[in-house]
Amino acid sequence: MKYPLFLLLLIHTSFAFPLEIIEVKNAQLQNLYIYNGSRLNVYPEDGVIVTVKGKATRQVKLEIKTNGAIYLTPGVRITELKPKNRIITLDDYGEGEFAIGFSLLGEKNVGGKYKKPIKYEVNYVE
Repeated sequence: MKYPLFLLLLIHTSFAFPLEIIEVKNAQLQNLYIYNGSRLNVYPEDGVIVTVKGKATRQVKLEIKTNGAIYLTPGVRITELKPKNRIITLDDYGEGEFAIGFSLLGEKNVGGKYKKPIKYEVNYVE
């Protein structure tokens, strides 16, 4: 009789602590002036902040997937998109932040569809 209760408790606790993204704070790029050939480095502290919530003291990893060139606007390409730390440990409240930095590279004006989504996943480290 105790076995089904244990199984139910195990299933319930795994759903009680799902990993979720609770906030994404984008970089504040003001007075942006990039010309052909120029580069602007946005350090992770000033870049994108992804806040996650899950089970306390667990390690979480961030995977960023990009396909092809990604443009912020026509003529400004995003390169070297990477987090400060790919793996973080959540605090005692189950929260943590990933800081993501990148470089902006000026190119000749690009026409057509230039906006592509940047896909990322957060998962617990096994």
